[in-house]
Amino acid sequence: MPQALGLAAVSLLLMVGAAELFTNAVEWAGVRAGLGSGATASLLAALGTAMPESVVPVVALIGGRPGAAAIAVGAIIGAPFLLGTLGLGITGLAGLLVGRPRLRAVPAATRRDLLTFLGSFAVVVAATVLPRPARIAVAVVVALLFTRYVRQTLGDRSGSDRLPEPLHLLRAFAGRRRPGWAPLAAQLLLGVGGLVLAGQLFVIVIHTVGSGLRLPTLLLALILVPIATELPETVAGVLWVRSGDDALALGNVVGAMVFQATVPGIIGLCFTPWQLGPPALLAAAAAAVGALVALAALRPDGLRAAWCLGAGLGLYAAYAGSVAVLHV
Repeated sequence: MPQALGLAAVSLLLMVGAAELFTNAVEWAGVRAGLGSGATASLLAALGTAMPESVVPVVALIGGRPGAAAIAVGAIIGAPFLLGTLGLGITGLAGLLVGRPRLRAVPAATRRDLLTFLGSFAVVVAATVLPRPARIAVAVVVALLFTRYVRQTLGDRSGSDRLPEPLHLLRAFAGRRRPGWAPLAAQLLLGVGGLVLAGQLFVIVIHTVGSGLRLPTLLLALILVPIATELPETVAGVLWVRSGDDALALGNVVGAMVFQATVPGIIGLCFTPWQLGPPALLAAAAAAVGALVALAALRPDGLRAAWCLGAGLGLYAAYAGSVAVLHV
């Protein structure tokens, strides 16, 4: 156990450093590509930070070990669950800690992301009652929904025109404000690589602790593994809130929710039995309620941070307590 705690500390430090490199590079990538902050966060940032948890179901299915389908299903449902509860909750907490009770969101972009997530996730979860051929058809529909979402997001030019901080790899070169694509790509790859490595190290820690406590495979995949794999989104969001880029922080979390409900959801529909038991269905319901609360908390002048904090942490605690005490 002491070794696991030491590895956890190393992975967290690595994740914070990698997230700083990643967020800085993503902001500049958005500027260089002419994207608004909404598209930068919901697509570029969300795709990068969603990579660790997206790898989990794929690796589990390719490995073909006992319990692989349960791990894949748990990771697919667990990712939106953690984002819709702890992800939104910690982002709200970060806003309150820096003295912003209302996070400066882009209402139209945030509403679009939340509604897209709710629609796509509802379709994916409801498909558990369908036979496999029908699930394949649902997967095609979900793919079309995600394609439409990407096109809408790329066309969004809303957000701040403020230039980011100088690219970290070029800080030694005074006055260089607009980095070239080569150093930008190098820092982006370095940040993503660090996030993936840190996430995988933390997954090892979680598996070690879970095995020591003899937790069921599905429970491990639903609650513990996503905590590790969702840390990149959470850490990146906190860093953006700290620097005043609330729209990027929120777009990163809700954009990742859209991605996790669609792309890994399609994998689950097509390549797993997609049988969702009570723990998975309860986690899916908690994710949906978290998104609905965030939608209700959205105002023209921002997103109520306290609502996100209370609902996010409350839903996660209620779910964990239900599973632990009631054994649902």
